[in-house]
Amino acid sequence: MLFEPHLSPKMKMWQTEAWSELGVRITEHDPQRALFPRRFYEAVERLDHAKIYDFCFIGAFRVDSKTAARRVWLPDFVKGHFSKDSYLQFTDKVTKATHVPLGPFDHTLEREGFVPKEVPVEQRNVFDQHYYQIMCQSRFALCPAGDLRWSMRFYEALMCKAIPILESRWHHRSIREALRPYRVYTPRDEFVYRPDWAEHNYRLFLRHHTLAKIARRLNRQ
Repeated sequence: MLFEPHLSPKMKMWQTEAWSELGVRITEHDPQRALFPRRFYEAVERLDHAKIYDFCFIGAFRVDSKTAARRVWLPDFVKGHFSKDSYLQFTDKVTKATHVPLGPFDHTLEREGFVPKEVPVEQRNVFDQHYYQIMCQSRFALCPAGDLRWSMRFYEALMCKAIPILESRWHHRSIREALRPYRVYTPRDEFVYRPDWAEHNYRLFLRHHTLAKIARRLNRQ
């Protein structure tokens, strides 16, 4: 399947919370909408956005077989592009058990990290400040697919104004999202940080992945 527009358990929690912040109790989830609650994007707005890193990746590598297969390109990309100005942290237990640091940018063995799949579903709805802070301070964020063909990290990169790097420009949840004019790179591109791209992506994030517009309308009433 090229597109997989269903919601993960965490995305269902976030969609429920986003509507509840407006006083709306939903009984069904809309699989076409990847929504973030105000609690997340307002917290990200308050973080330091000084871009001190070029590339970053914080996340699982071999947490399950599908994720490992879809992220197999990460080590080669890291070896070819990461430097002392980058930030890498593999977080899953399987990877960390045998990991050998790849360079001065590799913090895998220095921090625990949060892996949603390693905790019960009811414990996944947390704001990982370290994760978002690093992404806010990065120009580019690697957003490889996970157990599905897309990754939540794509939306989080938009929110943090880090330009996403996708293995393919078609790694989106739905046709609707694939056709939106997100500004992204792939590993085969030349990487030039464009602040206007980051702002453009952030505006798309607020418009399509939050209920901020509805909230403003309600506040004016």
